[in-house]
Amino acid sequence: MNGKAPTSMSIRVYIVDDHPLIIDGFRMNFDGHRRISIVGSQTDPKAAAAEINARRKEIDVVLLDIQMPGKTGFEVQKSIRQRQGKPYVVYMTFHVDDIVRMKLDQTNYDGLILKSDPIGATADVITRVVDGPRPVLHESLAKRSPHPGPEILSESELIVLYLIAVKGLTSREVADKLSRSEETVYKHRKNIMEKLQIHNVQGLVWYAMAIGLHHRPPEGI
Repeated sequence: MNGKAPTSMSIRVYIVDDHPLIIDGFRMNFDGHRRISIVGSQTDPKAAAAEINARRKEIDVVLLDIQMPGKTGFEVQKSIRQRQGKPYVVYMTFHVDDIVRMKLDQTNYDGLILKSDPIGATADVITRVVDGPRPVLHESLAKRSPHPGPEILSESELIVLYLIAVKGLTSREVADKLSRSEETVYKHRKNIMEKLQIHNVQGLVWYAMAIGLHHRPPEGI
């Protein structure tokens, strides 16, 4: 023992999400965090389960996407949750409907976050899961209403959403592609997040997937 209080201990996090942009976003946001460090990630849920089981002593928390092709987060959880204790499982989702709530009631999990929440909220849930008691649901889940449909966005905003969330472009790259100023693109991005009640790029990526923007690009692209 090094004599430090539990709240000062580092937290080793492994991320499972089938979209690399989501993982990259978490890596960037947690870079330099005083407690949380990313020690691994996988986009393939089956490979993730195998690696997590092989590295159980090196992982404190698994951030686990619920909706993934091939194997759901609930199925991965069953593969890695052999007993109580580490690694703790924190589910990630974009929305919580009745089906998700029913599944949660049937599984042994430690925390739940929304992908559209600010990174500070995610960090808060992770640290509270490790420090206990569990399970931990961020307070936004109790009051969050469904995200609005894409019709609330203007044509320009929908194009900007597509370029950022689907194509992975930065604001500068979007500005160059659309021959607009970076300030204009930034304003569009700010409006999009406010209208959709989304606070980070990871949430925009998930929203774009949820409305099928990956398969149906907006007109004008």
